[in-house]
Amino acid sequence: MAKVTKTKEKNRSTSKKRVQKPRRTLLPAFYFLIIISALIGTLYLYSEHDNSILRPHNVTAKPSNKPPRQLKNKPAPRQNRLKEQPPPATRPAAPTTLQYYRLEQNFSRVTTLKKSFRHTLTREQKADEIIRLLTLSHKPDLAPLPQHTKLLASSFTAPLITINLSQDLSKGAVNFGSRDEMLAISCLTNSFLENFPAFTSLQILVEGEKRETLAGHIDISQPLRYQPSTIE
Repeated sequence: MAKVTKTKEKNRSTSKKRVQKPRRTLLPAFYFLIIISALIGTLYLYSEHDNSILRPHNVTAKPSNKPPRQLKNKPAPRQNRLKEQPPPATRPAAPTTLQYYRLEQNFSRVTTLKKSFRHTLTREQKADEIIRLLTLSHKPDLAPLPQHTKLLASSFTAPLITINLSQDLSKGAVNFGSRDEMLAISCLTNSFLENFPAFTSLQILVEGEKRETLAGHIDISQPLRYQPSTIE
């Protein structure tokens, strides 16, 4: 009986050995997956490269119907703001003072007067203002020139000043005596030469022409110089 059991056990052991199958390792499958992944990645990169070559590079953007975006005005930097500030106000022009000559009530002598202006006068403006001051009649002193005398033109060519007066000068001076005519011409000449020190003589024209006299006494056909003897 013992022998029979031993033979049975041997048969069982041998049958077990025959039934067991050899183990399969996972390394080949792992390597296969790696190769497949590498191939897929290579194909993907190759396809992206081909697509980049085939894409057009100069593609113009389609016009948009949306209104352009308005940018907010940012405050200028401090340096730019300083540059954009207006320059400081210039100093006001120096005032002008005119010295002119009129007659006393008794025609005895010439009196000196002054007129100040807040702004600077040009040469032409000075000349106009001198004639106006010499013809004013609503003064306590007397006007040396006829009331309606007007300055038509003036020119300044050193050392000569030339003034062109209206016909009213000679018409109003018809009744002048010799002294009246002398004082009137002195007031006119000295008023101009006093306010224009760079000039030394004055030529008087009436309606653009030279006249020998105003009232038949004093020659005015030639340029006149300053006459201090008439001022006391």
